[in-house]
Amino acid sequence: MERFDLLVKSALVPERGTVDIAIRDTKIVKIASGIEAEADYIIRADGKLALPSFANMHTHVPMSLLRGIGADLPLMDWLQKVIWPLEGEFVSPEFVRAGAQLGILEMIKSGTTLFMDMYFFEEEVGEVAREAGIRAGLGFGILDFPTKVAKTPEEYIKRAREFAQSFRGDELLFPVICPHAPYTCSPDTLRKAKELAEELDLYLHIHVAETRGEVERIKEEYGNTPVRHLESVGFLSEKVLCAHMVWLEEEEMEIVKERGVKVAHCPESNLKLASGIAPVPEYVRRGVHLCLGTDGSASNDNLDMLEELSTMAKLHKGANLDAKAMDAKTALKIATENGFSAVGIKAGRIEEGYEADLILIDTDSPHLQPLYDPVAQVVYSASSSDVDTVVCRGKVLMEKREVKTLDEERILHEAKRWGEKIRSFLDRLSSQT
Repeated sequence: MERFDLLVKSALVPERGTVDIAIRDTKIVKIASGIEAEADYIIRADGKLALPSFANMHTHVPMSLLRGIGADLPLMDWLQKVIWPLEGEFVSPEFVRAGAQLGILEMIKSGTTLFMDMYFFEEEVGEVAREAGIRAGLGFGILDFPTKVAKTPEEYIKRAREFAQSFRGDELLFPVICPHAPYTCSPDTLRKAKELAEELDLYLHIHVAETRGEVERIKEEYGNTPVRHLESVGFLSEKVLCAHMVWLEEEEMEIVKERGVKVAHCPESNLKLASGIAPVPEYVRRGVHLCLGTDGSASNDNLDMLEELSTMAKLHKGANLDAKAMDAKTALKIATENGFSAVGIKAGRIEEGYEADLILIDTDSPHLQPLYDPVAQVVYSASSSDVDTVVCRGKVLMEKREVKTLDEERILHEAKRWGEKIRSFLDRLSSQT
C-alpha cells in the first residue's frame, strides 16, 4: 500500500469537488477521491474548503509591536514624527524577535506561509520563522542615513552582505537585498545594492513611487520619476520586487513590464496613509507580475491577507466604476500563486507537483452559507478566523485553529510587556510637548 507523509481526506477543492490530497517530500503528489493509503499524519477535512495559502510579499514583521501608533497621519509625518523616533529608542534584537513572534503567529493564524520582510536584525526574524515552520524572504534594510544599526551606506551594505551570506541554503528562508527606497538611498547606494544582489544571485526588494510627494522629490533631486530614475541607474530587472508602485505613468508601466519587475500591491496601507490607489487593473491588463502584501502592522494595522485581498478586489471595482476590474479568481491568484512564483517557488496551487502550501477554511459559519461559489465567497465573505488548518511544505503549522509550532500564550504575554514599555515612552514624549 502506498504511503504518504500527509494525507488530507475529504477536502472541497474548487473545480474538483470533494477529494483527498496526498503529500510526500513537501509536494502534492496525488489528488483523487477515496485515496486508500497509509500516512504519517492524516487530516480529516470533512468538507472544509482547501485553497492555496497566502504569500505576503511586502511587510515589516517586527513592526507588529508598533501597530495602532500614529494613526491618521500621512506617510512622511508618520515616519518622521512617530515611527523613526520609536525605532531609534526601541529597535534591538530583543524588540525584533518579540515583534517577529507576534507577526508570524498572526500570519499563520490567517493562512500565510510565505512573507517578504525588510527590517533590521533580520537574523532574529529568521530564527523565529524557522521555529514556526514558515517561509520567508528576509532582507537587512539599507539606508543612506545613520541609525542604531549602521552609520554609513558602506556599513549598511556590509551588514546586508554578512546577513545574506549567513542565510544561504536554508530550506525555508532565503536572503534578499533590501535598499529602502529611491528617496533614502543615493544612486551610488542603489548601484552597490544591485551589484551585491547580482554577485550573490539574490532578489532585490524596495519601496517605489508610494506617494505623490515621493515622485516630486525624486524629480527635484534627479530630474526623473522614481521608475525612470531606477532604470537610469541600471537597477531594474526580473529579480526586483517593488512595493507600492502607486504613482506610475504609462511609460513607466511599460518599463516595468519589459524588465520583468515584480510589483507588490499594498492597498490597505496605501489607503490608511492616504498615499493613493495603485493602477492595478492596468498592471493586470499589461501582464505585469502583480502580487499582494500587507505592509507592516504599524501602517495597516494587521497582517491579514484575506482581508487584504478582499479590499483589493472591491477597491478597484469602486475606483474604476467597473465591477469586472478585479474578479475574485484573479484576486486570489494575485494573493497566492503570483507571490510564490515572484520568487521562484512552485507553490500557490492545489495541483500535483506543486509544493504543499495550503489552507483549509471552515465554511460552517453564517457568513459563508449557503456556499454557491467557494472562491468568490472566500474573497468577499471570509475572515481569518475561518482559517482552520495551515500547511507549509507539507508540515502542519495549525490545525483546528491551534498553532502547533509557536507558544501563543507566551508570545501575547511578551507583546503586552513591550506595549507597556512603548506606552510609557510615548507618555514621556507627550508630557514634554
